[in-house]
This record gives sequence, structure tokens and C-alpha cells, in this order.
Amino acid sequence: MLKRIDHIGVVVNDLFRAKKFLESLGLTLEFEREVPERHVKAAFYRVGDGARIELIEPTTGEARQRRLGDGNQARIEHIAVEVDDSITKIMQTLRGIGVEFVAPQPVAIDGNLNAFSRPDTSEGIQFQLLERAAATA
Repeated sequence: MLKRIDHIGVVVNDLFRAKKFLESLGLTLEFEREVPERHVKAAFYRVGDGARIELIEPTTGEARQRRLGDGNQARIEHIAVEVDDSITKIMQTLRGIGVEFVAPQPVAIDGNLNAFSRPDTSEGIQFQLLERAAATA
């Protein structure tokens, strides 16, 4: 069902500073993107054997408040896990044990299908299920 950790999403107050810190640890920027419709800028860094750290900076005050809260410099927001089967089948299985999702169907992001769990139904942890190269244009 769950194949491997793809990335850990960390919401940060200052993307520039967070990037400099990861680079001081010897990590190399893999790619950056801005997603205006989600009100974020993001940067991905590969770690070790393939997992990544995704730094996420909200670009509006409302998004910053919702995702980071008051006075926080950073917080782990989600754990993205690549799935080894159809994401819709896995969502069905997880619904059977009480997990609910932010959206009823997977959403396409960068050619992948993604589903985000509601943390209050997955023991306080938000999981991002990711089916690689499954989104069709």
C-alpha cells in the first residue's frame, strides 16, 4: 500500500533563510516552484537515498496564519508517501478505517495524483498520498 516516503513538507516563515540553512548542511536545491492558486512558494531538497524535504512559504497573510500559526518559524505540515497501487483504491481502503480526505478525489500536481488526509482522522498527522505520473492532462 505505502511504498516509500517521498518528502516531508515543512512550512517556513522565511523561505530564503530556510534554504540557506539546508544548504549549509550540504543539501542541494533540486527545484523550486510558485503555486499562486495555493498561495505558496516551495523549494525541494533531496536527502540521502531519494526522500526530499519540501520547504513551503505561504505567500499571503491568511495562508501564513492558517498553515504556520502565530510566532512559529517552521513546522512539519505533512508526510508525503508514494503509493504502490491506485491512489483511489488506497483512499477507499483508508476510508474503511476512518481516514477522511481534504478533497473527495485525488488532485493533480506536477503530473502526479495526490490526496491529503484530514489530520483529525489520521492520528493528528496529515499524510499526502502520491501516485507518480498518474495524472492525465
